[in-house]
Amino acid sequence: MNHQDVVAVTSRSFSNNDFLVHELKKLYSNVLLNYSGKTLKGIELIEFLKDASKAIIGIEKLSDSDLSKLPNLRVISKYGVGLNNLDLEALQTRNIKLGFTPGVNNQSVAEHALTLILTGLKKIQNNNVDILSGNWSQEKGSELFGKTVGLLGFGNIGQKLASLIQPFSCKIIFFDKQDYTNEDIFKISRDLNLNPELIDQLPLDIVLSQSDIISIHLPLIKDTRNIISSKELDLLKSTICIINTSRGGIINEDHLHKFLLDNSAAFAGFDVFEEEPAFDNPLLKLPNFFGTSHRSSLTLEGINAMGLAAINGLDDNINTKQ
Repeated sequence: MNHQDVVAVTSRSFSNNDFLVHELKKLYSNVLLNYSGKTLKGIELIEFLKDASKAIIGIEKLSDSDLSKLPNLRVISKYGVGLNNLDLEALQTRNIKLGFTPGVNNQSVAEHALTLILTGLKKIQNNNVDILSGNWSQEKGSELFGKTVGLLGFGNIGQKLASLIQPFSCKIIFFDKQDYTNEDIFKISRDLNLNPELIDQLPLDIVLSQSDIISIHLPLIKDTRNIISSKELDLLKSTICIINTSRGGIINEDHLHKFLLDNSAAFAGFDVFEEEPAFDNPLLKLPNFFGTSHRSSLTLEGINAMGLAAINGLDDNINTKQ
């Protein structure tokens, strides 16, 4: 039992998870939990973290300016998989260690992406509303079987999604900044029980133009912000199904709005938005758009996996100072 460190947990879902809190308190006696019911930011976030030597951080943003006000903080462990809310250079400069487990929620997110794909292909997004409005809709959908699926990002989640759609005999083409050799693809295919002849790495423009379905699994960094704007959208098929369970800001939402207006047979399903909560986002008013509230990893299994990884990261971490 660690009686020395103060551990602050900013995440609301972690703080309200009895199992995770119990597991954390078996290891640390001084634990601060966020029971405020809201995402902490600004002065409230600084005040919450001021006494902590270690912290479990969810989606809360921590800039260099914020970290400068937290001299006691020595370790940040990430609850979740994205690091775009943390200033990694500042962590290095301030010698704050980072606990991070890539791909810990890949099953949950990949399943959510598959759900959105099928929702779009089967034209399900408005069907229940139609029925409640007295319209017994018979709108025709499409099958996933045999389609060409383009993955933007072929890391843990992209590969997991590829394995989930394997029974549908889809052609998988992917864009990734990492170059995969034929040997790499063969090994991944063997591990995931995939047919390597149905997987190919291609340039972004080719992936966009050839795909029936696009699923985004990229981090939000300088090079990926608005990586899909009007120029890239013009390459897509008019019947494209675009899925984003990664990060808002990767697709230019204004340009996507125009594209969906001009292409009524296209569909987009997003779990993430540039500004959240996205209550006023005009995309949500389109009949060929379907949105969920940044919940792709929010399964019982996924939350527990992320939480246990975050607890482990309080001690099993890396020194970010180079």
